[in-house]
Amino acid sequence: MKATPNKFLGGIIFALSFLFISCQSATQASEENSSLSDKIEETIEDSFDPDEYPLILRRTTLIVRDIEKSLALYKDAIGMEIIYDNIIKRKHPTEEGDQEIRLVFLKANHAYFGVLGLLEYDYNKEDKKEVPIRKEGFAVQNTVLLFNTHDLDARFDQIKNTPGVEVITAPSFRKYPSYDGKSMIEVKVSTIYDPDGFLVEYNQPLSDIALK
Repeated sequence: MKATPNKFLGGIIFALSFLFISCQSATQASEENSSLSDKIEETIEDSFDPDEYPLILRRTTLIVRDIEKSLALYKDAIGMEIIYDNIIKRKHPTEEGDQEIRLVFLKANHAYFGVLGLLEYDYNKEDKKEVPIRKEGFAVQNTVLLFNTHDLDARFDQIKNTPGVEVITAPSFRKYPSYDGKSMIEVKVSTIYDPDGFLVEYNQPLSDIALK
């Protein structure tokens, strides 16, 4: 049976209407998921009361040579979020004139603990003293920053191509004893030097990590 022009046109209108409604629903669902994610993060931070904890490790601060190079790694490549960024001016302690110090805080998930600080003395100074970068590996007095992620492979190319970064170990599988010592924890591990020679592990747990 041959379809009439009116029926054919009606079919097209119906199909377009269905497509429009589907797109609207998908957009709404995406917005709702994003909104839900934001609300969850806000709830986590709002529900945290520091007075309930006798001791909190709030922040690790790195003294860096060039804060912009550090931000290219920790903000742009690794994905941390800036929550504080200020320039502090004071009289220079050893030279004539004033000194500008730039201090940046970045969070992974929470703004009160697990925060990374970046501190650059003599910010904007043209004739900075050259300080050699020490890359001594996992040696005494060195620190290791360890990040856990769900998308190691997706971010590792950007991390390794960040100026000043040196890869020590490309992503590889390792096993560690669990907290209770009864099983093994599987982790995909990568290690790098950041632009100042600080050691960084960027890891992806592949099994549940039960703390108890």
